[in-house]
Amino acid sequence: MNRLARAYPGVVMMFDFKRQMAFRPVTSQRLAACLLALASVSLAASGEATAQTAGSVEAVDAVYAAEREQFTQALDALKSGQRSRFDALEVALADYPLREYLEYERLKRDWRDETPGAVQIDQLNDFEQRTGDASLTRRLTHTLQKRFADTEQWRTFLALSHSRLAAAMSCEMLQARQATGALDGFDDDVIELWVKPRKHDKDCQEILDKLQAANTPPVAAIWEKIYQAMEANKPEFAKPMLGYLATTDRKQVERWIKSGKKPQAFVLSGDLDQDTLLNRIILLDLLVDWSREDTLAAMTHWLKIRDKYAFTADGYYETHRALAMRAAYRRMPEAAAWLRSFEVREDDLELMEWRIRTSLLAQDWPAVLASIALLPPEERQEDHWAYWEARALGQLDRVSEAQAIYTKLADLQSYYGFLSADKMQLEYSIYDEPIIPGVSLLARLSAEPALVRAREFHHVDLTNESRREWNNWLRGKTSEELATAAVLASSWGMHDRAIYAAGLSDSPRAIALRFPVLYRSDVARASMEHSIEPAWIFGVMRRESAYIRDVRSGAGAVGLMQLMPATAKYVAGLQGKRNWKGDLTDSATNIGFGTYYLRHVMNKFNDHQVLATASYNAGPSRVDQWLRDSSIEADIWIDTIPFTETRRYVRAVLAYAAIYDYHLRGTAQRLSEKLRPIPAAASGV
Repeated sequence: MNRLARAYPGVVMMFDFKRQMAFRPVTSQRLAACLLALASVSLAASGEATAQTAGSVEAVDAVYAAEREQFTQALDALKSGQRSRFDALEVALADYPLREYLEYERLKRDWRDETPGAVQIDQLNDFEQRTGDASLTRRLTHTLQKRFADTEQWRTFLALSHSRLAAAMSCEMLQARQATGALDGFDDDVIELWVKPRKHDKDCQEILDKLQAANTPPVAAIWEKIYQAMEANKPEFAKPMLGYLATTDRKQVERWIKSGKKPQAFVLSGDLDQDTLLNRIILLDLLVDWSREDTLAAMTHWLKIRDKYAFTADGYYETHRALAMRAAYRRMPEAAAWLRSFEVREDDLELMEWRIRTSLLAQDWPAVLASIALLPPEERQEDHWAYWEARALGQLDRVSEAQAIYTKLADLQSYYGFLSADKMQLEYSIYDEPIIPGVSLLARLSAEPALVRAREFHHVDLTNESRREWNNWLRGKTSEELATAAVLASSWGMHDRAIYAAGLSDSPRAIALRFPVLYRSDVARASMEHSIEPAWIFGVMRRESAYIRDVRSGAGAVGLMQLMPATAKYVAGLQGKRNWKGDLTDSATNIGFGTYYLRHVMNKFNDHQVLATASYNAGPSRVDQWLRDSSIEADIWIDTIPFTETRRYVRAVLAYAAIYDYHLRGTAQRLSEKLRPIPAAASGV
C-alpha cells in the first residue's frame, strides 16, 4: 500500500484504485515525520513557520531518502543493462510511490528488444488495469503500436490503433491498410493525408504515389491539394496537379504557381479580370502575398476591385481583414481607417482591439473611446481597456470621469493598477494574503497519490514527469483545492507548481506563493556585476520560466531566463569566452548570462528599461523596427507593440518587477519612473 496512506490512518482517502491493497504497519518514525510535516505546512501557510518547519520537512525527506537513491540506481541499472540489479531494486521499491514508473520503463525497454505479440498486449492491459495511469498507459500503447508497425504485424497494429489510448499514426495506418487489403482508392482518410503540402515518410509516400498512379484523384481533392499548397506557399506541391486540369484552368494555375515573389504582375495583367471562381481564389491569394512586399499598393488595388467580383462573404472579409491587419502591425497611418471601413464580426475580438490600438497610435482620442464602446461588455470591463478609456477621457478634459476609473483600477495588483495609482498619486495595492488551507483538505491532498508522485519525481530530477503528474491532477479541481495544492507544492520545494496552482485558484494576492524570491545569491551577484536592479532580474525570471530551472521552450530557449543557445554563445563571446560549451540549466550560469544580456540591451537603448525589456523578448532589431519617426508616450508604445507575446511580456515584467521591489525593499519603484517617452528612431533605422 502507498506509504502516505498508511501514515494517515485517520484520514478518509478518496482514491480510485482498481485493486485491493493490503494495509501494512507503519513505523513510528515514519508516522511521526509525516504528521510533523503536515503540521508544518499549515504553520507555513498561516505565516507562523519557524526553524522547526524546515526541520520537519527535512524529516519527511529523510523518510524517502533511501528509496529515492534506490530508484535512481534502478533506472541507471536498467539503462546500463544490469537487469538482475534492476529487478532486485524494483522488488525492494514495492512500496515506493514511483514503483509503477519503474515498471513502465522496464516494459518500454523490453518491448524495444522483443518481437511483440499477445504477451505484450496482455502486459499493456494488465498495466492499465492495475495502475489506472492513463498517461503512462498512453505512452506504452504508442510504443507498442510503433513496435507492431516496425515488425509489420499490421493486423495487430490496426486492432491496437483503435483502442482508447492509441496515438494517431496516419502513415502507419495507411501502410497497415495496404498490407491487409483494406485500401481501395481515395477514401476520406487517404485524401486527408494526400492533400497535405508536405513530403511524407518514404514508405507512406510510395503508397500515395502508387495510389495516384493507379487512380485518378477526385476533382475536389485535386483542387483542395492545390489550394492548400498555395496557401502554405509551397507551390511545388501544386505543380504535379496541373496535368489533371482542363486547359484554361491549367494555364491560370500555372501562372499562379509561377507568380512567386512578384504576385502583382499577375494581379495587374488583366488576366484575372473575368469573374470566375478560380480567378477569385487566385486573386485573393495573390493580394495577400503582394501585401507582404507593398501593403499600401495591395490595399489600394483591393479597394478598387473588391466590388467587381462575386466574392464569398468569408473571402471578402478575410482578405480585407488580412490587408488591414498587416497595415496595423506595420503601424501604417492608413490602418485605422481601413480597419473601420467594414463591419467587424462579433467574434473578431482581435480586430476590435486593433481598431483601438491604431487610434492610440494616431492619438485620436475620440476614436479610442468610440472603439472601446464597441467591445463586448465583458471585455470592455477588463482593466486594460478601462485604463485606456480613462486615458482618453483625461485627454478630452473629462477629468472627473477619468479619475473615477483610475481610482477603481488603483486597487488592482497589476500593471494597469500600478499605472492608475501613478495617475492618482496613490500607493500601489501590493500586499500578501496568505492562503490558509483547511487541515482536513491539506491532509487529503498531502496523501493524494498523483501529488505524492509529482513530489517524488521532483526529488529524483524527473521534472517533466513531475509537472505532468501535477498538471493532470489540477484539471477540474475547485479553487480551494487549487489553492491548497499551491501551499503544498511550496512546502515541498516545487515552487513552479505552486505558482501555477495559485495562479489558477482565486488567490491573486498570495504573493509569497505566486512571486517567491529564489536564487537570491545568484541574482545578487549578477545584479552587482552588471548594474541591473535585482527586482527586474526576478521579474524576467518569473515571466520567462516561473523558476523552472531546466525548462526548454519549443523554440529552444533554455533555463531560468530562457536563453537561446546562440544568444548564450554570443554573450560568452562578448565576455571573451570563446567556444563556450557550458550548461544553461545551471542557475548561476543562466542568471549571469541573462543579466549580462539585459545590460547589453540596456546599453544599446540608453538605459531605457521598456525598450530593453522588449528587446529581451523580441530582439533589439525588431524593437528598432517598432520605433517611430517621432517620440511617443511609453504606455501607448507598449500597448501597440505588434507582437502579442511581446506586448504581454513587457507589461508582465514591469508589473512583476514592482512586486519584487516590494518584496525586497518594502516599497515599489513607480512604473511612471521607468516609462520614459519612447525616443524616435535613429535616422537610417
